[in-house]
Amino acid sequence: MHVRAPVVVGILVLPALLGVLAIASAGCGDLKNANASGDGGAGDFFEGGVDPADGGGPGDLDGSLKVTVDTLVTGRSRIGARSTAGYRPWRSGLVASGDDVYWVESGTAPGLYKASGVQPCTGASCVEKIATFTRPSAFTASATHVYVADTIAIKRIAFAGTHALETVVSHNEEIVNLATAGTKVFWTADTDPAMRSTVIGGTTSTPINSNGTPVATAVSGDRLFWAGVDISGQIGAMQSVGTNGTGAREVNRFSDGFHTMRGNATYLYYGKDSPGSIHRITLANDRDEVVDKDALGVTDFAIDDAYAYWVEPGDGDLTNGRVRRVAHDSKTAETLAVGIPFPVAIAISGNSVYVGSAGTKSAAYADGKILRLSVSE
Repeated sequence: MHVRAPVVVGILVLPALLGVLAIASAGCGDLKNANASGDGGAGDFFEGGVDPADGGGPGDLDGSLKVTVDTLVTGRSRIGARSTAGYRPWRSGLVASGDDVYWVESGTAPGLYKASGVQPCTGASCVEKIATFTRPSAFTASATHVYVADTIAIKRIAFAGTHALETVVSHNEEIVNLATAGTKVFWTADTDPAMRSTVIGGTTSTPINSNGTPVATAVSGDRLFWAGVDISGQIGAMQSVGTNGTGAREVNRFSDGFHTMRGNATYLYYGKDSPGSIHRITLANDRDEVVDKDALGVTDFAIDDAYAYWVEPGDGDLTNGRVRRVAHDSKTAETLAVGIPFPVAIAISGNSVYVGSAGTKSAAYADGKILRLSVSE
């Protein structure tokens, strides 16, 4: 298959992203049912992953799984990083470090923000603005830093110390994909197939070109993975190369759209197709297996030692987003929460799962929230 680089990219997994459908204003606090009237304050609680009144669903654990939902921050304006070049969805933009959560916004006051990940507090005084950006277009994080593509420049901010802003590399086109291996960042710009690598404090090189326009990237183990698409935005190939620039190979092909991906030292998780399917690649043996076929799209993954978590934006008016997870040794997905308006980012710290809800189109996405799910067996 020859995959051509498109003039305009289109991943068609979020058809209502540009507001073709009118989105009803539904509060995201009551995660048991998007149509319920809960206010989402501290202590919203349910068992079994979803509320029995919602009719159950994949991952019900018959009361063994308990999830407490807190709304940490409200009134956020366009949570998440997103390129406006062509048609691209919001992509990630949230990370937890210690007792704090960090996220980016691209709305009325674009920048990087910080708040407590422990104490719910919805007042403006609870939020600290760490850095001002023109507009975050891509986002990733390492154990020590947040990396943000501020349109044409990649910048990083350390979690520790004074949060000084450092420019890693600049380019003449908008940066749309971003991943890090700690000592270097991998990135792509606009529809250019060049898979660029920049050593922190060093030089930039192009170890390989993508077969098709890159639409998602992730570092997993000692390899960089990405998906390249043709002009339709649906047909393409997953590809991989060592973070040292050697050992390039094709992973697989797809024909019905690609969502996103995330990896750690042991596994790579990715979502593709419509209806969405969740896949897990075990790096040690390259085993690729389907762990769920019921995804309502996928906007972001987060991975810890035991589970992979992801957020689904939902369908229709995008007020029925979900938080789900699967154990690394299982093929049975669990549903942790439902009824979240347009979740675009997810992060984990211990037993806490943090979700960035972009809110609703009717509010111009100025009603975004940061939620915390406390999960216990």
